[in-house]
Formats: sequence, C-alpha cells, structure tokens
Amino acid sequence: MESALNGIECATILGRVVGQGRRSEPSQIAEPSWRARRHIASEGERAPSFIWMRWAAAPEKQNETSPQVRFLRHTRPTTRSAQKPLQMNSTSTARLHILSAAVLALTLTACGGGSNSSSADANPPAPPVQPTTVTGTAATGAAIQGTVVAIDVNGKVSSAATTNSSTGAYTVDVAGMTAPFLLTITGSSGGRLVSLTSVAMAAGQTVNLTPLTDLIVATASGATGGSSLIDACTLASGSTTAATACTDALKAATTGTKLKDAVTQVATMIAPLNTAGTDPLNGTFTANGTGMDGVLDRILVAPDSSGQATVTLVATHETIGQLGSSGTLAVTAPSTAQVNAADKVATVLPEINACLASLSALYPSTGFTKPTADQVSPFIDPNFNSFSAAKADVVALLTSGEAPFNAGLIIKATNLARRNLSLLSSSEIAILTDSTTTNKVSTILNTRANGGSPVMVDGSGNPTSAWVLMEVSSGGMSGEPQSFVRGAAYTGCPGGWRWAGAQHLDMHMMARVARNETTSTLTRERAFHIERGAVASEVAAGFMVDVSTVDVRGPGIVAYSGTASAPVGASVKLTLNRSADPFQNTFVIGNGTGFYGTSDALQSCSDVAAANAPAGTPCIDESQVKPGSTYAWALKAASNGPVVKAFFYEVNAVPLSKSFAQANASNLFATITAVTPASVAAVNTAIGNASGSVLDGIFSISYTQGSAYGSKADNCDISLVNAANNTLLRAEANAVGQETQCSFTTAKLNSGALGKPANADPKVASGWVSVATQVLGNQITTGRTLPKP
Repeated sequence: MESALNGIECATILGRVVGQGRRSEPSQIAEPSWRARRHIASEGERAPSFIWMRWAAAPEKQNETSPQVRFLRHTRPTTRSAQKPLQMNSTSTARLHILSAAVLALTLTACGGGSNSSSADANPPAPPVQPTTVTGTAATGAAIQGTVVAIDVNGKVSSAATTNSSTGAYTVDVAGMTAPFLLTITGSSGGRLVSLTSVAMAAGQTVNLTPLTDLIVATASGATGGSSLIDACTLASGSTTAATACTDALKAATTGTKLKDAVTQVATMIAPLNTAGTDPLNGTFTANGTGMDGVLDRILVAPDSSGQATVTLVATHETIGQLGSSGTLAVTAPSTAQVNAADKVATVLPEINACLASLSALYPSTGFTKPTADQVSPFIDPNFNSFSAAKADVVALLTSGEAPFNAGLIIKATNLARRNLSLLSSSEIAILTDSTTTNKVSTILNTRANGGSPVMVDGSGNPTSAWVLMEVSSGGMSGEPQSFVRGAAYTGCPGGWRWAGAQHLDMHMMARVARNETTSTLTRERAFHIERGAVASEVAAGFMVDVSTVDVRGPGIVAYSGTASAPVGASVKLTLNRSADPFQNTFVIGNGTGFYGTSDALQSCSDVAAANAPAGTPCIDESQVKPGSTYAWALKAASNGPVVKAFFYEVNAVPLSKSFAQANASNLFATITAVTPASVAAVNTAIGNASGSVLDGIFSISYTQGSAYGSKADNCDISLVNAANNTLLRAEANAVGQETQCSFTTAKLNSGALGKPANADPKVASGWVSVATQVLGNQITTGRTLPKP
C-alpha cells in the first residue's frame, strides 16, 4: 500500500522527531530505501537502546556516508536498581526483534516503502472529482426562460447558461471561480419579464432562482435585489469583473449567519403554505404547480413605492412579508382562512387551462378541419369585448381556418394578472379626476374587493371571474391581460370558464429599446400607443362614443426637472391627442409639436436630459416601473370634456437597461445581414426599372437572431426621403413568423404604402431600414442608414 507521504517528507519528519542526523537534499532522494542496525548500550545480551536507520537516495548510494536517523527506545520506569542492569533471556530478545521489525515495517509502509506487487498498490483510487457547476430550478410559479450567470466573490463572471424553457432547470459552470457565488437570471415567466438573484455557497449545490430567493438575497445583503442588483453585476463595456456594488452585496449576504437567518425568516413566512417544508433556497422542486412551485403560485413578491420588497397573497392582496430599509424582513404568516382562500385561487389557472386545452384540441397539427361555430361558441363569453371584436367576431376568426387559427393552434393561460383590471365604474372615474386625490391608481385598486385581487370571488370565496395573461401558439411573452368569467360547466370545460376578452380598445404600452447600427447608440422608451383607426372601430362596434383625447396616469410618468444630473421631476399625467393631420394615424404626445413631435412614446428621463430637452418635458422614470405595474387610461371626447370610458392596463415588462442591452446585445438585437436593394443608388435603379405603380417585392431585409431569450421577429421598416427630407416612401411589414427574412408586399404591410414615387419627385437621397423583434417583453429594434454609393 502506498503512503500519502513521499520520501522527502518522511526524512524530514523522522529527522525532526528524533533530533538526529541531517536532512537529505531533494536531489539525493529519488527512490528512498532504508538500512537499520541495533545499537546495544553495553556489552551482553541486553535490549537495544536505539536503532540506527540509514537513509539513501538509491541502493547504489547506500554507503557509510549516507545520513542516519536514530530511533530511541523508551521503557517504562522500573524499581530495579540503576546499577543492576535489566536481564533479558533469549525469548525476550526474540520478541523485541519481532516488535522492532514490525515497527520498522509500519514506518516503511507509511513512508512509501513495501511491496508494489498488489493491484491496489499499482492502481491507486482516483481522487474524488470536485464539482464545477451549480444547478437548480428557475421559476416564479411558471418556468423561467432566460439565462443564468454566476458572479464569484472576486467579481469574475461565468458564461451565461440557458434554462430549460419547459422546466426552468439550469446548470451554470463555475470552474475556475471562487465561492461563494451570486446567481442572476433575466428572462420571461408566465408572460412577464423577470430579473431575480440567488446565492450559492459552493459548487455542487442545488440553488433555486425564484422571487423568494431574490427576497433572501435582499434580506441577507441589505441591497435592493432584482434588476437593480443585476444591473450592478452586469459587466460594463471593456470590463472583465463585476462592479464593487455586486461583490459587496455578495459578501454582505454571506457574512456570518446572515444568509441562514434570511432563509429561516422566509421559510417561517411561507410555512403555512409550504406544507412539504421545501427549503426555499436549496430545496429541489419542479415547476409544475405543486410543492414550492405551488407556493409561488399563491404569492406575489414585488417592490412597494419605496422600492422595498413586499410579499402579498394573490387571493386577498394582504401582506405577509415586508422588507424594511434596514434589511429586516417583517413576517406575518398567513392565517388558516388566508391559506384556504389562497388554495381556492390556485385552482383558477389550472381550470382555465383545462378549458383552453379542449379548445386547442379542435386544431390538431395533423388531420385538421375547420371547427364549427357550435364547437367554438361555448368557450366564448356572451359579453366578449376585445379590440373592437365581439363574440361573433372572435367565433368567426376561430372558425376561419386562416393563420394562426388553423392546424397546431395552442391557446393557454400563462399567469394571473397582478390586479383586477375591470373597467372603472363611475365612482372610480370620479376619484381619477379628483384633483385632491393623490396616488389615484393605487387608491382605486386597493379599494376594490380583496384589495384588487385579479380573482373575484362570491360570498363563499369561490372564484367567479379572473384576469389572466394569455399566450397564443407562438410562445414567449404573452399579450394583453384577458378576462375570464365562470359559469355552468360545459363539454370540455368542467370548470365552466369562458373567455371574455380584454374589455378595451386596441392599444399598447410596449417597452422599446432601439439600436442605431450606424451611430452605435441606444435609446429606451415607453410607448403609449393608440390609433385613430382603433377608436373608429370601437365606435362602429357600439362599444363607446368618439374620443379625441386620452389621459394616462401611473408610475414613472414624470416631468423632466431640467437638471441633467437629477432629471426626474414631479409625477404628471400624460395627455395624448388625435392629430389634426388626417394622415397621422397615432395619437400624439401633447399637441404634436415640441420635443416629441408626432411621437407616441416617452423617452427615459436620462435620454431626455441628454437631448437637452426643456424642463417640464414629460419622460418615463423606469426605476418606478416594474413588470405588473398598472396604468389608468381615461378616454375623453375633448381635452376638457368628461371621461367617456376608463380602463386599467398592466405592463408585462420594462425597457431593458442600457448596460444590460449592451452586455447582451448578441442575444437581444437582430443582426441585419443583407438589404435588397443594398444602397441608395441601387434603390434608385430598382425604382427606375419597376414597371408597375406599386413596388411589391422590391425590398427585403435578411437578419439573424439570438436564441437565449426566445427572440421572435415582429416587423421590418423602410423609409426613403429626398434631398429636402420629404418622405417618398415609408412602409412597415409584418414579420411575425419570418425569423430570418422579411419582404415588403402590400398584402403584408402593417402600415404605410409601397406606391412608386411619381416621376417628377427628386430621387431618393437617403434611406433607413430596421428590424424589430420581441424579446423579454420589449420591442427590440436594430436599424441602419442605407449606404449612398
């Protein structure tokens, strides 16, 4: 058996213990071997008082000059006279020789001596493999599709690891890194953008990434979690290590018992809901609605107005956890009644999805035939209202057989909305327009039944209606929140849920991030998009009277302070107006002049400041906006007229920060690989050669997309102007489902036209092309100017 000690170590140890002989130099000790002899203290057959052992580098060098080491013999005290030597017979001497040989053999074995003839000695067991990964589940109640990154205590950042979009499982490689690790994830879950953190104390651990682990990190570190901490941990351009704020948070969270204490606090808070007793940080679970995933379905972790995390029950919107500014988590564990209410609300999403699965079953991938109105109609509520479509309209679409309502259609509910988004009542509209009421939106929501919970219940606590996020076929982020109403059970739907629509006209509040490839600049903005055509459709459908003005109130809508270093001013309402220009389809900010011109989107306050806009210019302070933030839209017949209709709108994402967008550009922005025609000169040639009056099929854009965040093509745009900057052609083509190339034909246009410029018009002097994709709930646009040669 081989020893863990080598020859040099043995020589050093033996020499130091005995205190005799000199150390051998390393060069002398290639293959250790031993010689031993007894030394008798005096004449006669007496016990050896010590043994000399000679150390040599190799047999041929074992001579009398080799260093020696002396082993002393120790004996127990005796009452015999010191002048009377101990007498030993031959048997005693033989026993001593055997004992000495045994001790010597053991010494040789410990120092690498002995035979190497056994197979065990020839093939020593391999040392255990040290783990180099951290694994776990990333979920919010639904699996998270996104990327996980580990940052070690020195600020070193791992390669990004993509989660399993179905299960949320991930494995991140931390080889060559120093524990502990801060884990971050940015992705989408249940139709919402999510940014979460967690902590691993060592490689090989199971570590989850959930809203609860983010709360644990915030509690243990005293730092704000979520996107704020992730931004601090995102590598700046040209940097190889994360910022100090990132590693400071990690060190703070893992100091002493802080992490353990935070886990205990969170576990205590959820204990009545967590019947399986799963550890919220390191416990194994699956994103399937049971166990820890079921706990996540029953709670909402979101920042309050001061930015501190608040944990509420989805069913009642009552607080069970509040993180203070000092990092202390105040816990109020849910009562039995609250747990029962949470359990009832937790059945809503599975019941709705059971109904939608039956509806989707009418659209098999193979052997599809158009369903009949009788088959589809039971799934739709009689009061369906969504984007000017009534029940008859949506039934007609579902039975048309046209894309996407054909083979392979899948409709499902991905998540509950954050709040009750029902239309505002007359009394609530009065609060909205009352100049003395502050925090109008939260005041109205909080006074609704069960604190504005997205699930409405009857007197027995049984769900009667709900607001959910939905996904249709394409996957990724969901569209507008939709309402469902519960009634009697019907075939394919034992829960009795019926789809009732969004209950408002077509509009959106898309978060946008744009990259100009020509100038290498990024801009961020929040759209407040409503079109005159949508208003006209709503009026024609009989859902409301005509309107010309819209007031929008909600978090982050502020006035620019006029000071670039502190650009965020007071909260204001945003007013949109229908333009007097009949060719301007979208409502415009203010009167359509000034800083924004005819734009329908607010820029971030930092971008407004950088552009030297005048003080008072409305802007969006994105630090006040979170996924799930709610806005009130009030539609008016005139700017000073009464409110005709008012509704709430919930945003699912925020514009991604510039630091995150820059660090993850390859996975966020589409890359334009080719444009046809490729230059301004080629465009003029193509227009000149076109025989018809419409330029169908002349223009196309090719591109690639990153896969980490589930990027999907949305639209392509082309704009051509003359030397006087007059628009000669502008068109936006629908690119949904066209993941590598979009072409411009009249049939595929979202807006604009492809009419050939008149011969009298000057030639095209410059052009702009862009590709917009949907990523993490943002509309991500890449654009460039056409070269002029």
